[in-house]
Amino acid sequence: KKSIATCKDLGNNKWLLELFHGPTLAFKDYALQIVGNLFEHVLKKEKKKISIIGATSGDTGSAAIDACKNKSTMELFIFHPYKKVSNIQRRLMTTVKSENIHNIAIKGNFDDCQKIVKKLFVDEDLKNKFYFSAINSINWARILFQIIYYFYCVSKINVKNEKFIFSVPSGNFGNVYSGYVAKKIGLPIDKLIIATNENDVLSTFTNKGYIKLKSVKQTISPSMDIQLPSNLERFIYDLFGKNDKLVIDQLGKLYKNKRLLVNKNKIRQIQNHFKSSRVNEKNTLLTIREFFYKNKIILDPHTAVGVAAVRKKEIKNKPVVYISTAHPAKFPETIFKAIKKKITLPKKHKSLLKLKENYKIINLNYNKIKNYLIKESRFVENV
Repeated sequence: KKSIATCKDLGNNKWLLELFHGPTLAFKDYALQIVGNLFEHVLKKEKKKISIIGATSGDTGSAAIDACKNKSTMELFIFHPYKKVSNIQRRLMTTVKSENIHNIAIKGNFDDCQKIVKKLFVDEDLKNKFYFSAINSINWARILFQIIYYFYCVSKINVKNEKFIFSVPSGNFGNVYSGYVAKKIGLPIDKLIIATNENDVLSTFTNKGYIKLKSVKQTISPSMDIQLPSNLERFIYDLFGKNDKLVIDQLGKLYKNKRLLVNKNKIRQIQNHFKSSRVNEKNTLLTIREFFYKNKIILDPHTAVGVAAVRKKEIKNKPVVYISTAHPAKFPETIFKAIKKKITLPKKHKSLLKLKENYKIINLNYNKIKNYLIKESRFVENV
């Protein structure tokens, strides 16, 4: 029987954990397949219906759609940044035929989409109209179920009395935060490497203790094109001793001034758990090329960032696991640019390029988006 999470031994004390063997070819499937069914189980039991809203930088959307499609107890509204996800990532969302699925392309970036989701949750006008729930990693269940594959991976590697290094391609800080929780509850992890592309807010926070929000740069690793990672708030809560008032104050300053600075003691606390490297596009393409010729394995651009980040840190004498987050066929143009080879989708996804797409393009206007939800929802009340 084929493993659904393949841990490949690369030699030299390094492994590749492939987490893209689910229905939508990305690591998000592992948690979301469970979350979708948990929603359905509880909602049927309690005879309730909910409207789920989520933002995606590429992979969460399709994984959420696959997990929630054709379920009578829920409807799903997914926002993706218009023209800022790959063709395959978009089609995995927009070609799904299901009455309870709504795809919305926002003329903005992922951070804009995420802000809209958060604003909808706190909109007083909508509180008596919708029963909202989240599908992004702001939903704790997402973090919880991602912890499992860290433990699974270590259990499959025959290394005794060693602490592991995990290199995690990072955008919204959800996957690497799951690794952090795994470490806190006892998994032998020495460090988690936060691998970022040129949107390096997590890297500067880890290495220098400050956050300075900038405009998002579009890259060949689009799922990491994020400047305000929502799960960072969870780690900051730990960092500030679970002092909720202090966290609210600090994050309020971050949102207002686009800056956050912590002292040297806090930087040491961060670096007890994390290292981080920023990887540019040239290095990403070079890593895909070199890894392919050395190992005969094609990496997607996000995983390549994770591999390159380890090289930059020159880690020795520790077992290293690269988290492989997406199937390379989701990024055919980048793969061709790197190794001059065409990559094809797995057999069950071959028809994707021929299917009709269905999605709504909306300008970055909160009221327009809000009114669209009210108009299209099957479960809206008190209108």
